[in-house]
Amino acid sequence: MGAVGLGMLASVGVSCLIPDHDIQVLTTDVNRYPVRFVEGIELSEEARCACSEASCECPMAPLTLVPPFLDPDDPAYQFCICGENKVDANRLPGVTLYVEDQDEVDGDADDPVRAAALLDWDPTLGDTAVDYVAYRNYLDPREPLALYYSPFETSVLKRPRPYLRAITLSDSEGFDLCNGAGRPVGPGFHTLSIIASDRLWFKRETQTGDTGTESMEVVQDGVPDIAAGATYDVQTYVFKCLEEGDDFCECADITDP
Repeated sequence: MGAVGLGMLASVGVSCLIPDHDIQVLTTDVNRYPVRFVEGIELSEEARCACSEASCECPMAPLTLVPPFLDPDDPAYQFCICGENKVDANRLPGVTLYVEDQDEVDGDADDPVRAAALLDWDPTLGDTAVDYVAYRNYLDPREPLALYYSPFETSVLKRPRPYLRAITLSDSEGFDLCNGAGRPVGPGFHTLSIIASDRLWFKRETQTGDTGTESMEVVQDGVPDIAAGATYDVQTYVFKCLEEGDDFCECADITDP
């Protein structure tokens, strides 16, 4: 056998076959699961015990306890615009909303989720959400939301772990819809929209300097960066602000206990 034949045998002897099954391809540039608001529902005791005879509890997200329409005929939702050095004594005690994003890596939540509060934003008008961001003292749109641990995290069945985040709208005094927006709120009906997204907010290039030859990125709070693969969800609430002096308006001096 010649040298060429021996060489061919040697190359065959050291070669190997790569199987085309049981190969897992891990993609890191795909946003597999969207962010979305979740909320538990009120269940009867019979329904809860049908989930678990031992605990009479069902694995679901916590209750939000705030309806989409805060009916001003309900004494709990009669909010008031108050003057200087006064607060609305009937302000909400605090609101916590919940969002989930199931994206994870090795058992840890992967996507930092951020949220912004928008006052009187109407998406049908085409206005950019950044111009309507309000209530920054309650919700910082650039701060990632904290994970919220509950039995819902580990008790859900036949679906990925939700990795809940909590959006807490409250300070030490509660949540003042009519006086805490960071800008004037007029009497009448208004909307509060909470938008959550799983990517950094969209950034816009703007020209700087006298000649306009330099540019800088400006973060557009509340505007999801769809081109970067962002998903988002919006939850909207309707409320009414009364004027000081109106029936059911309860303004109190800040110094009052």
